[in-house]
Amino acid sequence: MHVSRISLLVTILFFGLAFSAMAQLLANLQLAELTEKLQLSAHQQKELTPVIEQRDKELQALKANSSIGKLEKLEKLKGIQTNFHQHAAKILSADQLKKLEQLQAERREKLEKEL
Repeated sequence: MHVSRISLLVTILFFGLAFSAMAQLLANLQLAELTEKLQLSAHQQKELTPVIEQRDKELQALKANSSIGKLEKLEKLKGIQTNFHQHAAKILSADQLKKLEQLQAERREKLEKEL
């Protein structure tokens, strides 16, 4: 019984670390894409990293929450996007922010076509 508890703890720890590593990888990929497309400075990358990570955590939590309906999820999603945009606006130049808005509009359009 003691061995099975240890095995369970090791398994939980492993999956927790794996999930954390995947979340970090996604944030890094998104930051790399934004760095390229918006030509972010090193300082902007550093400031934007926790904003992206926080947004991704909120999106994962929203996706995993099965206790709320689709309409409420959509409303919360809009709030997450608005919060991200407000934080990004403090970091990005006006031109970069305009380009970000264009990228987001293109993604929304692509998603709508896929649905």
